[in-house]
Parts: sequence; C-alpha cells; structure tokens
Amino acid sequence: MSKKETKQAVDETTAAKSKKETLTPEQERERALKRVKRMKKLKYGTLATVLTALFVAAVVVVNIIVGVLNDRYHWNIDLTSSGLYEIDEQTVTYLNQLQTDIELVVLADEAEFQSVSMFKVIDETLNRFKAEGNGHISVEYLNMTKNPEAVKKYSANYNGEFKDGDIIVASKNLVRVVAFDDVIHTEQSIDYATYSYVYNYTFIGEQSLLAAIMGVTELNPIHVALLATLGGETIYHGYDAYNYRSIKELLEKNNYQCTEMDVTKDVLDPSKYEMAVLCAPMNDLTQAQIDQLSEFLYNEGNYERKLLYFASPFQTETPNLDAFLETWGISVGKSLVYDNTAGNYVYTALDMMKEIPSVTLTDSAYADKLANKKLPIVAPMCRPLELLFESNSGRTTDALLVTGETAYLTPLTTKEDEDSSNEKVETGSFIVAALGHQHNTVSSETFTSSVAVFGSWFVDANVIEERSYNNADYFVTVVNTMCDKENTVTIAEKSLDTTTITITDAQVKTTRNIVVIIIPLLVAAAGVVVYIRRKNR
Repeated sequence: MSKKETKQAVDETTAAKSKKETLTPEQERERALKRVKRMKKLKYGTLATVLTALFVAAVVVVNIIVGVLNDRYHWNIDLTSSGLYEIDEQTVTYLNQLQTDIELVVLADEAEFQSVSMFKVIDETLNRFKAEGNGHISVEYLNMTKNPEAVKKYSANYNGEFKDGDIIVASKNLVRVVAFDDVIHTEQSIDYATYSYVYNYTFIGEQSLLAAIMGVTELNPIHVALLATLGGETIYHGYDAYNYRSIKELLEKNNYQCTEMDVTKDVLDPSKYEMAVLCAPMNDLTQAQIDQLSEFLYNEGNYERKLLYFASPFQTETPNLDAFLETWGISVGKSLVYDNTAGNYVYTALDMMKEIPSVTLTDSAYADKLANKKLPIVAPMCRPLELLFESNSGRTTDALLVTGETAYLTPLTTKEDEDSSNEKVETGSFIVAALGHQHNTVSSETFTSSVAVFGSWFVDANVIEERSYNNADYFVTVVNTMCDKENTVTIAEKSLDTTTITITDAQVKTTRNIVVIIIPLLVAAAGVVVYIRRKNR
C-alpha cells in the first residue's frame, strides 16, 4: 500500500471515530437501551441454561435415589380389587421384627416368573417380604440345571430332594422348603354345561412362606404325634382322610413339627411330643392303647401335654374311647347335628353335607384372636357333645362352640340316605367342640394337660378350601392357645382369577373432563402468565 493510500485509510478511521463520538443524546440513549437488553438476554439466557442443567441433574439424581429406595422398600402400588400383590399387616409386623438373616431362594429362572402372569404374584410377594424384612431377607433365583453347585450348600441341611419351582427358606443351618403346590393351589371342577374341566388357582404362598420363615427362626418348635395308623392301616375311615390331611397341613404350615405314628407299634413318648392328634379312629382302641394316651397326658406327674380328638359319623362302636373321654368330662353323642332353618345353615358342593349348622363361640378370648371375625364357623357332619361336669377332682370342662336353638339331632342309623326324611329326636342348642382340663398345682404353680374334642369334620378340606369360613383360623387359634404358642399368623388365601377394576359412568366423565379439558386449560393458562411476565420485564 502506498503512503497516500495509508494516509487516506487513517483519515477515514479518524473521521469515523469522530463521527461516532459525536452521537446525539437520543442516539446515545437508544444505544444504552440496546446494551441493557443485550445484557438482560445474556443474563436470563445463562440463568435459564444453568437452571435447566440443574433441573435435569436433579431429575437424574432423584430417579437414581428412588430406584435404589424402590429396590429396598418395593414402592409398587397394588391396583387389583382383591389386594393380590399386597401382604397382610400381620405378616408385615412379623417381618419388621426379624433379627435373623433369611435367604429366600427360588429354584427357577427369574425371567420365567417375570413373564408368566400367574407367577408374577410370587415374585411380588417375595419382593414385599424383602422390603419389610429390614435388610434381613434376601431373594435369589437359581436354575438347578445351570447352577447345581449353588444349590448343594442347602442340601446338607435338608433331608428331601429339591424340585423345580421349590422355594428354599434358609437361615444359618436351618432349611425349610416351600413346594410350588404350597404356593399356588389348583382346584379342578367340572363345568356340566360344557362337560369340560375348569381350573381355579389360589395363591397360598404368603402363609406358606411366613410359616417357613417362622420354622427357621423358632428355636423350640412344638412336636406333634399324629396317631395315623393302627397295625399299618389308616386308623380313620376313608371318608375322614380329607379331615386328617387338613389337620396335618394346618399344623405344619403353622410351624408344628408333625410325626406320623402307628398306635400299635410306636411309643407315644411325652418327652418327645407336646401334643398328640387322634383323628376319628374307625375302630375302638384296646385298653393298653388307651392307657398309653392317659400316661402321655399324665407325663409322669408333670402334665402340660395336649390331645386333639375328632369324632366322625363313620366310626363304629368305641366303648373304650368313650370311657376315656368321659373321664375328661366329655361324652360324644350317637347322632348328627343339622339345621335347616334359613340363616342358620350353609350348603356346600357335596350332597352329603347339607343343612350344616353354623356355630358360635362361647369364649370371646378365642374370637379376639381371629384374623377375620366376620366369617362364619360351621360344623359339617357333626356329632353332638355333652359336658358331664363343670369341675370334678381337679378336672374342668369348657364348651368351645355351640349351635343355634334351631338345630336338631338325627340318629346316626337313620342318616345313611341324605334324601330320606330326617327323624328329629331333639331340637335345641348343642355343643360341637369342647375342652377338658386336668390341673395339678404344686407350690402355687399350676400345670395343666388338656383334651380338645371336636364332634365333626371341623377342618375337612371341602370346608377349608371354600375360604368362606373361619374354621381353619379358629382351629389354629385353639391349638396355639392350648400350647401357649405365640408369634403365629393365619393369612387368608387369594384367588388368582382375573379381577378387573371397574368405574362408573360418572367417574368416566369426570376423568375425561380432567384429562381433556381441565389439565390442558391449566397448562395454557400457565403459559400465558409466563409469556406476559417475560414481555413486561
């Protein structure tokens, strides 16, 4: 560039600066306003960016925290009408008090339990247990085929064999196994309209799992002798098999250690067993066998032993057993109790179990311990009981359950055909369950042995599986009270039939108005307010 051109450029720059520096007051004010606006834009833009970044970071952090807490406390909401995925408050209370570490090991693939809708309730229940266990419960899924070594460590403390679908409950060296059948119960019936089988599924896993947890945490379980056979043959009639099975299952699920015995071959040792169960022996016992029962209850003068006796209409003459029970102040009648008055009886699916009387409790102490006091208690195929005395030589008797005044008796010999007319020999209120006690006081301390007599198929499977009666809960309550057993819980079963949550037309309209009209209007109003505020700044 020549000197002339350089001088010309410098002069132009100087002239421009001179021109710029000689702005009018109006131009200066406009320039200042623009500068302020630019600064505001920069300020609010930066602030908005920072706030957005902080908000996104906060959302991420909160999401991580909520995820961790959900894994820990399982904050899922159960929207089923039956509360299928919830656990009972009794279960929650027990789990909250755990002080021992528990392992729940499902012998299956976790993906299978997540994908099959029926199994989802099992997975949810296990997670609920884990959440309420205050860090003492762990849940793990193991495939026995893929991880045989992982399962071996539990085999050392378990006598049986593991199967796919079993749930291992382990604590230290104690192991209990909950079979799949004790988690989901299947009932089969026939639909006579289509002549096809209908399957109903019931979830009973909560009760089974809780009983297993109690089993591995209770150090001194109560041992029960089930007097099941006589010379190798079942002691009860074939019709009483369901009642026996239900007794055994209820006791085991409530953490009683049950052992089946033969009355002829085995010794009922009071040092090994705290309670014995005699379920409707079809034939009479010998005097020697009766003496063994008496010696068991006497327990070398220490008492504190219990006997459960169930009568049945299918028993033959049992003079020795009758005499034994009479020494305890209880007599079993040779008739059946029925009630055909509306409101005082129930019907079941079995034709032979019509006109079953519903009964009431005579002692409120037992009623207070029932989980659901509204459910009725029934006495199917029941023989009446009579209390021979209230108190006699250290022995006392108490009625447990009684029928209404409209019940009636029918002789056993005339009840072979249910369709035949009933011969009513007596009408009134009858005792159907009773307790006999033998007390012995030493140095102001009283020791007691007890005999509980039930006149019927009180816990027959056909009654228990109805799930509409309180028989199971009441039976367990009586046994627990007799044995002074604490920390016991009875959980209601839950149907796995599909349930839907329905809403009314009014609720549909309200929901639609909120979602379609009110929420959009609120969002639009908020946008207008924000726009006006920003414009006026």
